Amino acid sequence: MSIASHLTRAGRVAAALAVALFTTAGATLPRDVSEAVQRSLDAMDDGSRPAITPESLASQVSISPSGDDWVMDYEKTGDFGWCGTGGCTHELWVAREGGHVLVFSEAVLDWRITPGAPAILDIDIHAANCDATGSEPCLRRFVWNEATGRLEEAVNREGVGYLVGPLFQPVEPEPYPAEVQTEIDRREAVCHAAGGLIDRGEYPAVSSPDLNGDGRRDWIIGSRYIGCHSATDDAVPMPAMGVTVIASLNSGWRTALTVEQPAYVVELREGGPARFGLRDEVLCQTQPGCPTRFFTWNAAAGALEDQGDVAWSPVIAPTAETWLECEVVLTREIASSGAGRQDMTRSLRGLLEDVKARYAQASPPLSAADEADRRVAFAERYDDPSELDQARWRGDRCVTLL
Repeated sequence: MSIASHLTRAGRVAAALAVALFTTAGATLPRDVSEAVQRSLDAMDDGSRPAITPESLASQVSISPSGDDWVMDYEKTGDFGWCGTGGCTHELWVAREGGHVLVFSEAVLDWRITPGAPAILDIDIHAANCDATGSEPCLRRFVWNEATGRLEEAVNREGVGYLVGPLFQPVEPEPYPAEVQTEIDRREAVCHAAGGLIDRGEYPAVSSPDLNGDGRRDWIIGSRYIGCHSATDDAVPMPAMGVTVIASLNSGWRTALTVEQPAYVVELREGGPARFGLRDEVLCQTQPGCPTRFFTWNAAAGALEDQGDVAWSPVIAPTAETWLECEVVLTREIASSGAGRQDMTRSLRGLLEDVKARYAQASPPLSAADEADRRVAFAERYDDPSELDQARWRGDRCVTLL
């Protein structure tokens, strides 16, 4: 949802505050969470807005066995410093060892928690995280792992586990292992020795799903946003930074792969470790699916190796929720069609009937409550005039799924 759309909905902020207060009735926001959130609010307070309490942003959810877990929705502050083209900041605090830990703190366009064992978090984030245009959905799913106390990446609601680098991190990565920090320092030294400066991304290294099958998370250093450029003249060639994978091995860490191409992906797989791959940088810019060269773990060598495994990825498996969103956006397009676009309107109506049929046939279907919830979420995403282009782009994508 765009900032412009938030500005047209000041009334909703007050309503949201009331809903938050109702949701937390009978439950008390834990002191450690309240104090941490208050510090965040104070840091953003320039004295121009009414006082906001942490409790007014809070909703209790069930993630851990205790159920004493909390979502903080900063859109409810009415302060657009918490929001941007990628949505508004949400935090998730989960009960752990007598206190609470922050396991998610990022901007999202859409947010939904499904309680269970384990609990599931579905989000829609800025399309840049999928190396796509701003109007393209970027759907991610996380599953709560009680043993590790973290959200783990999972195949999303459309059956896609193709995670474009740099990997989205739900919270700031934990302190880097010594081997990871050494590689970060080495790369910076190489750049500086050449008279260059490092282009810094959000994080110099990111935590990755297990890539070698040992059940432990691994690390990826570098990305397409992190390079080395001349301090004096951009035309001067500088060393390629590329990407380095450091994998867990036994009780330590090992450099598993170093490549100059920074356009990487991690693809999740059911019943096995994730795969590290390099994307075709030309074709990946022009279409949602593109050739990806995957690397295979060689246990004897302790390395990721290129064995000629190339696949066209990702492959989308539309669900009932996918077709419902298509129905919403096509209805939005039809409503916005002018009098001089009768042919286009007839075409859209035909597509809409096809989409409705796919939704009716989808398995598993959405419950009545889930359908109502999703209709509201999708309608709010595309209802502002500034979001019409997004609706049209999504409608075009829906056509390719038919």
